[in-house]
Amino acid sequence: MVISLSGEWDIYRRAELHDRLAPAYYERNVILDLTAAKYVTSTLMGALVALHKHRHAERLKPAVLAVRSAFVRHLLAATGIEMLYPIYETVEEALAPVAARRLPP
Repeated sequence: MVISLSGEWDIYRRAELHDRLAPAYYERNVILDLTAAKYVTSTLMGALVALHKHRHAERLKPAVLAVRSAFVRHLLAATGIEMLYPIYETVEEALAPVAARRLPP
């Protein structure tokens, strides 16, 4: 499942962010597409931490992030969130490991 989060993600879109991320709490394979995210704040960072904690508690593998923006990557590094999620430059790169696991032996 790919969940696209484009545009600006701040406190004013908190309810929408919650709704958009809801399926990521239980889906097996999740890619959060942040390649078109232009502005993010602690609202998104907090949501990513909460999602990681929940998936870990449910013994689900971490979601995967697709992040193109140097600004967003910097925030992920500065907050330590980059250590919680595999991060790729594009959705296609993020999909590659999932596709490889589905190939027949």
